[in-house]
Amino acid sequence: MHKLNATSWIFPTARPLMLAAAVRLLAVLAFLSLGLPAHATSERIIDIRVTGAERIPADTILKQIALKRGEPYTAAQADASLHTLFATQQYKDVKIDHAQSTVTISVVENPIVADVTYIGNTEIKSEKFKDIVKLKKGAIYSDAKAHADTLALREIYRNEGRLPTVIEQKLTPKGGNKVDVAFNITESKVDKVSSITFEGNAAFSAYELEGVVRTIRSSWLDIIKSGSTFVAAHLDDDRELLRRHYLSHGYADVKIVSAEGTLDATGNGYAVKFVIEEGDPFNIANVSVETRVADVDVARLTSLLQIRSGDVYNAMLIDKSTAAVSLALWDSGQQFARVVPKIQRDPQKRQISVAFRVEDGAHTTIERVEVSGNSKTRTEVILREMKLREGEAFNPLILERDKSRIKALGFFKNVETTAKPDSAADKVIVTVTVDEDQTMVLSVGGGYSTTDGILGDIAVEDHNLFGTGRWAKLKLSGSMNKLQAEASFTEPHLLGTNVVGGFDIFYKDYDASRLSSYKSQKIGGDLRAAYALTDTVTGSVNYTFTQNKIYDVGANASTAIKDAIPGYPTATSNTYYTSSVGYSLAYDTRNAKKLPTSGHSFVLAQDLAGVGGDVRYIKSSVDARTYFPLASDVTLVGRATAGTIMGWGGQDVRLLDMYYMGGETVRGFAASGIGPRDTASANADALGGKSYISTTAEMRFGLPLVPEGIGIRGAVFADAGSLFGTANSAGRLPGLAGSNPSLRASVGAGLIWDSPIGALRADYAFPLAKQTFDKTQPWSFGLAAF
Repeated sequence: MHKLNATSWIFPTARPLMLAAAVRLLAVLAFLSLGLPAHATSERIIDIRVTGAERIPADTILKQIALKRGEPYTAAQADASLHTLFATQQYKDVKIDHAQSTVTISVVENPIVADVTYIGNTEIKSEKFKDIVKLKKGAIYSDAKAHADTLALREIYRNEGRLPTVIEQKLTPKGGNKVDVAFNITESKVDKVSSITFEGNAAFSAYELEGVVRTIRSSWLDIIKSGSTFVAAHLDDDRELLRRHYLSHGYADVKIVSAEGTLDATGNGYAVKFVIEEGDPFNIANVSVETRVADVDVARLTSLLQIRSGDVYNAMLIDKSTAAVSLALWDSGQQFARVVPKIQRDPQKRQISVAFRVEDGAHTTIERVEVSGNSKTRTEVILREMKLREGEAFNPLILERDKSRIKALGFFKNVETTAKPDSAADKVIVTVTVDEDQTMVLSVGGGYSTTDGILGDIAVEDHNLFGTGRWAKLKLSGSMNKLQAEASFTEPHLLGTNVVGGFDIFYKDYDASRLSSYKSQKIGGDLRAAYALTDTVTGSVNYTFTQNKIYDVGANASTAIKDAIPGYPTATSNTYYTSSVGYSLAYDTRNAKKLPTSGHSFVLAQDLAGVGGDVRYIKSSVDARTYFPLASDVTLVGRATAGTIMGWGGQDVRLLDMYYMGGETVRGFAASGIGPRDTASANADALGGKSYISTTAEMRFGLPLVPEGIGIRGAVFADAGSLFGTANSAGRLPGLAGSNPSLRASVGAGLIWDSPIGALRADYAFPLAKQTFDKTQPWSFGLAAF
């Protein structure tokens, strides 16, 4: 049977054409195969040779590349080998050739850095560059590293406000494939901020907003404190500071449209301009806590909220309220609960209602906690600050709080925390990455005090001793009247608990002959322990043992002072020992420890002497302070203190244990210028008192034309106080004066400077109420007392 071909049946005349086309196709394929380059074949590699390598062994190169003897050669593996070798940054050039089953790898090694120098830098010392620049003596040079180092140096100068600084790199070849690297630096002058303007601000004046931002306008005060340098990167921080300022004062819709700095018309400074869309201010209409979780005490959570109906809208307080409620839920065992603030606006009434909803969050647990970057600080020091533990519930807000607690240690430049999913969907791995900071500080200081004259000190301190989180300090200080040495040690977690324990050893020698015709010396130490009862209340206990000595009592001294030395005038000194125990309770809600602007502080302390030793007394004191912001740059400060000391067991209070009061409490008076004194003695000797009271009202404010960043503020104040009560021996003196609680008062003004060495102040005060025998002193200089 004849088999019919479909093609010939349909197209009988096409068969010769198809055959011809097929022949042509085969010919083309044969030609192409003959013309293919050798490296596109799968020819196996018989040998691999390395040329040009001097410092790096050929075996090391062969291990790094994808091409292998006995395997086919491919272009893809050759490219991969090139990428791998260049990525090591060991080579300036690499070539791969393939011929007759042999691969030849030709390398040109990068040189070794023989030395790195910096030329032309006078404003910034070379020491600052060494931690930034990666090219160091003995390192392998590469163009990529050099370029990165040049950019890093430019960034240092940008942050110093020297934007036009030019940095060029110069290489000098040395023998043995080495090079000297020199960075030629042409430093520019500092770019200052010539002006700061605000557009769109109606709620706050330009002066008020200038006190909010980090950027400072240049002025003659630059000689006191820097900060007026123009740094473009700071403008982003300034936008956030302005936004938070408005959000905390009711402006829920505020937008900081732009922040830019441009060269002014003179070309010598930058004009900084902020454009603001304030929006309308809002008040709080209603605040509530709503829960979708069982066993939640709504009333207790509501009491933790920091905003109330009728308050001005404050986004910062909403965040703090969310955190407070979340922490309370966590501590009560509701570790999977989440707090979500729901905001409802009424634009017509310009009111906002806030409902804090407690919801059941994802039941995610922590697989493990990893800590990295802690080259000095021990891992357990970091972990003990964290509430989050392996195997427990994961909460992002608690992680953020833990991050803040780790930062608060003061051991690190930066702390970053992340949480990434583990292999299981309901588990996460928490990572804490820290950047160690310098915790050992050697400080040398000096100054002048109206009380002690010229003074100076030297101290070495480490608040992360050997990476354990412990604090230690050695200090030696002195003045024309005083010599003092002290050593202190603090363990933040005594015996693995949350008790803070420590001790102090001290030596104090004080020349009071100008005030009271004697000298005194105290040598001793104390043991102390403190425990945070709540976030704001701390309780502490202490034990103190002191050797006390009064000496160099002259013939012209008051009889009360001579009576302090048994056997006078045969003896001119007396030594006795004090052994005491004490406690204190402190309540503190201040927003800062140094120059706070809001909050309260209250400290109650008592000491009982007579647990051994030669002295028996009970000493009690109270110190209450309050800080109330009247405006963004005005703070009202109030302080009240009182104290008393009384002997027991038949003893009277000794001279060295008395209270002494002067300008440190009621300004306008000299040191020991208030209170009981023997007016009949040659020096009108101060004898101290058994009880004192004092009050202060002060208003602190920003100064016109002085940016807040300079750190100088003005103050006006009124002080009042009294020191009274004497020892029995002093009460019989014919020249005794000031034993009654007569009130002293003064008013004055001063300047406070938040300087790099601490808060300093200078005050001028005028006494309004005083006694004729008091010693006055209008000017006072020294550390800010509170």
